[in-house]
Amino acid sequence: RGAAAGPGCPAGPWAVGEETAILHGGFLLAARLLQPRPLRELRKADWPRAGVPITDALREIGERCPSPPGRGLWKKEAVAIVWAKILLPAPPAASLEWGWKDDGFFSVGAMIPDVNHTALFELVKALGAPRFFVQLLLALPPGVCRGQLESLVEYISSETSPSDIRFFLDVWWEVMKHKEGQEDATVSAFGALIRQHGAEPSLEDGLQPPKRFKGDPGTPPAATGLPMLLLEGLKQTRGSVAQPRLRCYALANLAELLCLSAGLGPGASPLPVTEYLAKVSAMVSLWSSDTDSQYHPCGLGEKVREAERSMSLPSLTKLSREELFVGLDLLCSLLQAWGEELQDTLKGSEELCYESYRLLDTLTTLGKSLDFLSETGDLGEGETRVVLELTELTKDFLRDTSAVLKDLDTSLVSSVAMAIIAHRLDRHVDTCSVFASEKTWAFSKAWVECLVENKALFQNPELVLKLLETLVNFATSHHDKEARELQMQVTKAVVECYAELSLTDKNQVISGVLASWGGQGLCQNLQVVREGFQEDLNVTFNQITKSVSDEGLTRAVASVARLTLLYPEATVQQVCHLAAVNLGAHQFLAQILCSFPALSFLESHEGPGRPRSLVVRCLEEAVWGKLSTAREEEQFLQFLAFLMQPGSATPLVSPAEATKAFVLPYLKSDSPQIELSLQILSKVLEIPSCSEEHWIKSCHPFPLLLSLCKLLHGYTTYWHQPREQLFPSLETKDL
Repeated sequence: RGAAAGPGCPAGPWAVGEETAILHGGFLLAARLLQPRPLRELRKADWPRAGVPITDALREIGERCPSPPGRGLWKKEAVAIVWAKILLPAPPAASLEWGWKDDGFFSVGAMIPDVNHTALFELVKALGAPRFFVQLLLALPPGVCRGQLESLVEYISSETSPSDIRFFLDVWWEVMKHKEGQEDATVSAFGALIRQHGAEPSLEDGLQPPKRFKGDPGTPPAATGLPMLLLEGLKQTRGSVAQPRLRCYALANLAELLCLSAGLGPGASPLPVTEYLAKVSAMVSLWSSDTDSQYHPCGLGEKVREAERSMSLPSLTKLSREELFVGLDLLCSLLQAWGEELQDTLKGSEELCYESYRLLDTLTTLGKSLDFLSETGDLGEGETRVVLELTELTKDFLRDTSAVLKDLDTSLVSSVAMAIIAHRLDRHVDTCSVFASEKTWAFSKAWVECLVENKALFQNPELVLKLLETLVNFATSHHDKEARELQMQVTKAVVECYAELSLTDKNQVISGVLASWGGQGLCQNLQVVREGFQEDLNVTFNQITKSVSDEGLTRAVASVARLTLLYPEATVQQVCHLAAVNLGAHQFLAQILCSFPALSFLESHEGPGRPRSLVVRCLEEAVWGKLSTAREEEQFLQFLAFLMQPGSATPLVSPAEATKAFVLPYLKSDSPQIELSLQILSKVLEIPSCSEEHWIKSCHPFPLLLSLCKLLHGYTTYWHQPREQLFPSLETKDL
């Protein structure tokens, strides 16, 4: 065994060690029980006696493996070893000296006596390992693969037992669920071993050449041609399918295969995610309540994973058109033979089982496929008859039985969704969207834990906004201490998700926050955000104004982004205030603010006039009556100029907005703001127009000119103005 293998764990499919010694012992005991016949002549009737030592040996090996994955791996390796022993020729006597060096399988193969397919099939049945069997089957070269499935069909068609039928149907279902490209080391090693022996040159020393398995990497998938063998197997064994559960299983497999081949299978268009979650939840509930199900003992995550496999069939096993109609004809025949009895069983049973659920669900899909086929199939006379007859049979069957689907338990939907997210299963991205917005699930202990543990999946602007909506919705209706603690946990998690977003995505979130809750943002509804915000704001900006540099810009933008998410209005107000009063920080603060084009958000305007942007309102609040020195006025002017013309960034304030907000209302000689207003107009007019029509035309240019002319005219009587009357200074005349 390899040094890396832990105690009681396999170290690769062909490694010889303690486990293979136990398996070897099991086969020797089985051979002794079967004497005088050899194991290669084992018959189905012999297995209950001769197979016991083999299954005991595998159980002992399984008990030595410390984890379920280890036990599952040993089952697969045992099947691979026995199957390889059947497929590979006996090594020639001359190879005994060198075979162990050149052939990885040589040593372990020598430990297993010659066996036949009976031992293989009964071993797989005893282990309950149809998935492992199919994984190994589909790793074989296509010709060998079909030959092995033929052997299985032949085997289960003779002396057929219910366990044979179950095994055959399990293999069929696993073939349909199999996805290529997911082979593990055991499956890859098995496929490579068979191909390697098929590619060896014939020996030239007179020894018997090995069997040749033709196949190369360019061959079609192994599943090609298998569907007809499966149909043939069902035809041959239909008389032995007696139990209602197995009949449902057989019909569901057949109908599913026909759905895929008729072009409207599960892969045609994905189900809406809410419908998908309801279906997965229904399956998990059925397995959980059904003690006869092979998935009953599995954990929630494993059940959900299996349900997802059942709903995302890869369409590897399509039938040709001719084969499709053979299958449709067979389904017609089986529904006629079994339909009435199954309807009575389904209507009379208190509990729906998974097989009957799947049959009803698949026949519903098949009904749509048949309609699609009728409309687009260009059918011949015989084909039309089959499609119409099957359509009628399907409708009749569902008319009396589909009502039971309405009573399915979907109480596990939230748990299923969280399992999909936690295990990153097929549709976890879609599921995150439902998780973030479904108010009835939110803020349970499991929901909060799922969010905190899977934060990386929610680093998306749409999901962050949905989570914020859910958070605000919860906060407005829950005010107790426990609710506050949950709010704090969720707020922290959502802010961490937001922090990982790109600046563009952060702006998208800020836009959403402003659209939903206005300038007060989350602080409007979240007391947990309001409580420490002012201190957080002061500390953050204190650090920012102390580290004014290009290197500190990225860090400062990230800090302001967080504050803007929580309380946009207060954050912008602080920037505008500091830009005027903090010496030399105005351009740095303008660069930070221009990183957030979302702040050009137009607020609804309750008073007369047009709506104005949040930034413009905050600028107005920071300027009038607040600037006490010429230096502060100059810094404010430069700050405003940068917001209008920031270089590479998008302007946050347009010249027209600045003119309407800071100039037009104050162009009167007795206005205390007149001088600063004119300085702002001067700055604004320096900015070139970016469009064909100059922006000034939207700012009432003639009343503006008239006001300026009146002001100039006022200087003709400047020395005669009463001392107490306000009037611009002489220095303002040139301006």
